[in-house]
Amino acid sequence: MSNYPTLTLKSHVVSHSSEDYFVKPEEDAHWFGKIVNRVRHIILDPTIHGTKVGQIEKPGPIVCPAWHPSTSDQIAFGMSDGVVQVFILPSSKPIVLRHQHQRNITCLAWQPNSLKSLSVGSSSGVFVWEVISQKGSNMPSRTTLHNTSHPVTSLSYTPDGRQCLVTTTSSLLLLDCVSGSEPAWLRSVSHPGFVLMSPEYCFSLLAEGQRFHILRGITEGKDSYTRLQSPIKCAVWSPTASHLFFVMACSSLVLTLEIFNPREVYSKVAAETEILIDLNKTMLYNEEESWVIEDMSMNDTGQKLALLARDKITGTAKVFTFGITLRPTAVFESDILGENLNPTCVCYQRNKKQGSLLCICCENGDVKFVPDVTTPS
Repeated sequence: MSNYPTLTLKSHVVSHSSEDYFVKPEEDAHWFGKIVNRVRHIILDPTIHGTKVGQIEKPGPIVCPAWHPSTSDQIAFGMSDGVVQVFILPSSKPIVLRHQHQRNITCLAWQPNSLKSLSVGSSSGVFVWEVISQKGSNMPSRTTLHNTSHPVTSLSYTPDGRQCLVTTTSSLLLLDCVSGSEPAWLRSVSHPGFVLMSPEYCFSLLAEGQRFHILRGITEGKDSYTRLQSPIKCAVWSPTASHLFFVMACSSLVLTLEIFNPREVYSKVAAETEILIDLNKTMLYNEEESWVIEDMSMNDTGQKLALLARDKITGTAKVFTFGITLRPTAVFESDILGENLNPTCVCYQRNKKQGSLLCICCENGDVKFVPDVTTPS
């Protein structure tokens, strides 16, 4: 696993320019609700009194990575120019998925129990690709476009791979992968957000603006929601769906929510949120650093949590790894920062039997694979 090469991915659309947004404190939530799913980095300047300045840095060539859930050597990358590059490691030759209407990619999702089916969320809808490859050469891959009327913000498959939940800027939709029919409308979404299915049971998180919903089942079951101070930036489920871990926009905190009786549809949904990690109060903290978490990933055993955080004063980015124990509690393990690394997203390999690789995508297009030597094989 550690012999995987460092990949360098290029895009025809790469911008490092920035835009400044001025907002009053009472407008923060509305502002974040609009931008948190469209940009990669948010840096707040705390020195300006009364008005916060949000400097939005546009991402590098890699928008989102996605490991295949069933095989440990297949990974896809959504690029800023609308192209998807698929690698079957250790080969560094990509399978390129390109379509004239596939633009502004926001998310990727492999279909469970299928080695070939990859869904791509974009401004045009959902592209479902049948990725076809042969050793030493590429064969043409085929795609089907499902129109969603509005830009797609997230994709999440059910564990059996038969259905896929889709969020757009206005709706929650259901894509039936068996019939291949057009996505069915489930409910309106008041703010752009995302949906995340749990790895076990039919259980999902729906985040929209300052609210998040815990859904039992897809079209029926108990629906409970909680109002937060800021929108959720990113979230992961524990392997058994007993806990939800999430980060709010422009926060240094990883919060955890215990889910009661996941198998009982009509039981109480969850307890109060608790702080699992505060990057500004760990051994990493010093007076010259103030961290904002931008991305996170948990490995399949639930024992490792990787956080990508940026110092909102200096703009420096680091990747931190924590060991997660039963209760749960977090134990700091390491921080990863190479020279000019400037990471933009992280993603653990979907592999329960071997030590997981952590994929780190960098702003210059480099992709690094870091072996997790502490995970038991």
